[in-house]
Amino acid sequence: MNFTASGDRIVVGALLVVLGTAALLEARRLHGLREAMVAGAVVGDDTFPLILGAAMVLLGLLCLIVRLPSARVSVPAGAARAQMLGSGAVLAAYWVILPTVGYTLSTALAAIALYRSMGRYRWPVAVAAGAVTTVVLHLLFRIWLRQPLPAGWLGI
Repeated sequence: MNFTASGDRIVVGALLVVLGTAALLEARRLHGLREAMVAGAVVGDDTFPLILGAAMVLLGLLCLIVRLPSARVSVPAGAARAQMLGSGAVLAAYWVILPTVGYTLSTALAAIALYRSMGRYRWPVAVAAGAVTTVVLHLLFRIWLRQPLPAGWLGI
């Protein structure tokens, strides 16, 4: 498939702009609810749709305006296919264990496995990167966005 064909580029760009606009409208609706319910809150349920919507609109406009050089796309084989299937399996396992094991531990395990398999990092580096990723995501979702996340059997 040649993604840079004019028709494909226009369809993808327009779809991103439409979906991004929908996300921005939802962010605006949620922002009004947050202001009415929690006066003075800096972030809330509207933050993520706002960021995502703005990014989608910008990328959609980029697709519509910029013409990229032609590129051939092929189905991966061999080691690349195994790596992609392994990453998908890790994400599926993460989805399965998340409610039982809890957000923190399951995120750490999934991040370590993904750093090890996708990045081919040595174990010490994968564990360190997984720990940093888990801490950052914990701060982002639990502390900053105040999202209720599954505690699991450890209660963390």
